[in-house]
Amino acid sequence: MDNNTYPIYVISKGRADCCYSSICLQRSNVKHLVVVEPQEFDEYKKNMPEVEYLVTPFSNLNQRSIPVRNFIWNHSVNNGDLRHWCVDDNIRKWRYFNGHERIEVNPLTGFQVVEELTHRFLNIGISGPAYTFFTLPRQNLPPFRKNCHVYSCMLIRNDLPFRWRGPWNEDVDLNLQSIAIKQCTLQVNAITCDKSATMTMKGGNSADYQNLDSRAYGARSLQQRWPGIVELVNKYGRPHFHVKDGWQMFRDIPLSKNMDHIPKSFNLKLTSKELER
Repeated sequence: MDNNTYPIYVISKGRADCCYSSICLQRSNVKHLVVVEPQEFDEYKKNMPEVEYLVTPFSNLNQRSIPVRNFIWNHSVNNGDLRHWCVDDNIRKWRYFNGHERIEVNPLTGFQVVEELTHRFLNIGISGPAYTFFTLPRQNLPPFRKNCHVYSCMLIRNDLPFRWRGPWNEDVDLNLQSIAIKQCTLQVNAITCDKSATMTMKGGNSADYQNLDSRAYGARSLQQRWPGIVELVNKYGRPHFHVKDGWQMFRDIPLSKNMDHIPKSFNLKLTSKELER
């Protein structure tokens, strides 16, 4: 199987023994970098000795994941890449969704499909798979949805004129920054990822998410940055943000087709191993 086009960075903290995304990628021999802070490198190396690592030049900056996200972006730019994958560390599987079944696939296939769809257009700023729990069987979903949220497994265009910023909800903010300059986002429903629910794992930003004051501050900060677009709501007894109209206000920003791109087809076959799952 061919490699994917762009580098895959799995950012991780406090999960040396449960870096699920890397474990899944290792199982399928998908080339990637696990990005860790220097004080945790030895522990990660002990648990996953075969992985290639990228160690950050900083540690414990108390700015959540924003510094490491910008660090890998600049690392990719310096390597001459046109895009890069920023992948959270809590993804257990990648799947193909055909409208009826959610079938586990080699994650490399998932990355390749998203890259292929991205290459078919000239103005994609961010693309990535949907969450599996949002793609219900027998749902009439299109293969992809434009100008909405793309989280956790993100293919990011390197020449975008901005970077990650905080203090909270940085993924929502990055999507909105891209859409604001008409660099569309592409949520691919045909490929999904099994992401662990927020606050169900140790490490990462779990402690911050459990602090209701921090969540309220984060939601207010996002609303102040995007007035008229982001609203404050109460969900499940917790303060939360809400993008007005479920992102529908951006539906008229068009995709620009890449007329020079020759589309690539994927001949996916169901194997006996996948039938057993």
